[in-house]
Amino acid sequence: GVIPYIAPEIFRGSEFSKEADIYGFGMIMWELTTGCKPFDNVKHDHNLIYKILDGERPKITEDTPECYANLMKSCWDPDPKKRPTIKKI
Repeated sequence: GVIPYIAPEIFRGSEFSKEADIYGFGMIMWELTTGCKPFDNVKHDHNLIYKILDGERPKITEDTPECYANLMKSCWDPDPKKRPTIKKI
């Protein structure tokens, strides 16, 4: 499903944006570190959307390098304006 890759603000009715793409990029980064799809263990329905809106994100594994983990977390910032630009990434 695509729900895990959609930025929270999109579920609230915002337009798609570069910042929303950065959020999705953070999920792809997580997928690359784990070899799993985000939220693969739960049903992709309105309950997952509510969890994402409440700030739930996939658990970052302990073997993830700190700089990579920090970048992922910044991509997942609930405030789109606080997410890094693609140039910074």
